[in-house]
Amino acid sequence: MIMNSKSAAAGKILQILGNRMPSWLISLEIQILMNATARAFEQHTRQVWFCSSQEALRRYAAFTCKCIESGKGSPETIYRSAYKLGGMIRRITGLDKQDDLQKLVFLLYSGIGIRMDGCLPGEISVASCYFSCHYPPRQCALMSFMDSGVIAGIFGGGELAFSERITEGYDRCRACFFSGLPSGGRQEMAGNADS
Repeated sequence: MIMNSKSAAAGKILQILGNRMPSWLISLEIQILMNATARAFEQHTRQVWFCSSQEALRRYAAFTCKCIESGKGSPETIYRSAYKLGGMIRRITGLDKQDDLQKLVFLLYSGIGIRMDGCLPGEISVASCYFSCHYPPRQCALMSFMDSGVIAGIFGGGELAFSERITEGYDRCRACFFSGLPSGGRQEMAGNADS
């Protein structure tokens, strides 16, 4: 009963927010993402929660580029750190309906400048991505393990596999999220990150 009322409350908050979060909430989201990224790359986190959402996002993009240059993050550690974050988000919200989980993912990603369309689980496309002007293809492929982990954590398991990326010259990113799968798909994606 507690989880049902928690889920219902979180669902109402999602409805109220619609497609837009307040700036202070986006800055908090970016701080939480910054902390998970720092853990994945064994780096010291930076504080951005007090910045405007635009400044926090700019600092997060710069931070991730430095993390990638450190060479410490592997696809597996990035995925694991992001999966823990996604799982924590799911537990805090109590959401369990796929429609609500999809709305949550799309809302969170819009906060960091990534506009997603499609269906989760299933095929999604990204028409615009803030990070596409910051990452070359190899960095984008590596950081997509963050996306895969967060979304899988929110959905309680799964894999995100990209077939096209903006950073590779396509007009949009295309990916498919398969929920509830074991970690086998990461092997294929790991090969893409190394190429």
